[in-house]
Amino acid sequence: MADKEQNPFDVIPGFVQEYISQLRATTERLQDLSRFGGSPPPAPSAMALPGGFSAAQMTSITDNIAAQRRSIEVLKAQLSSYDEQLAVLEQALGPFAEWSKTWADFEQRLLNMGRGPETGR
Repeated sequence: MADKEQNPFDVIPGFVQEYISQLRATTERLQDLSRFGGSPPPAPSAMALPGGFSAAQMTSITDNIAAQRRSIEVLKAQLSSYDEQLAVLEQALGPFAEWSKTWADFEQRLLNMGRGPETGR
């Protein structure tokens, strides 16, 4: 049973694990600074803030989702336009199909008329 125990971090998605590891690293650095009486780093860029990285990732994800939704709206509009064109074509071809059927029936009657009963010679 001990072999089947799962590490709790195995079920957490990768971006959450990355966020947690960055947060842990930042916390450890700050603890080290406080233990040795050091001062915080002079520039914010010297130590990456995990919240900022996560916010950038979330912004990217939401931007991508919004772009995909806009693409779907464009596709919907294109499909709607195509459906309208098909409906017009269907309406235009309806009478022609009826006329074509009527013509085919007429041709068949003409062919059958010429085949009258055979006369014996």
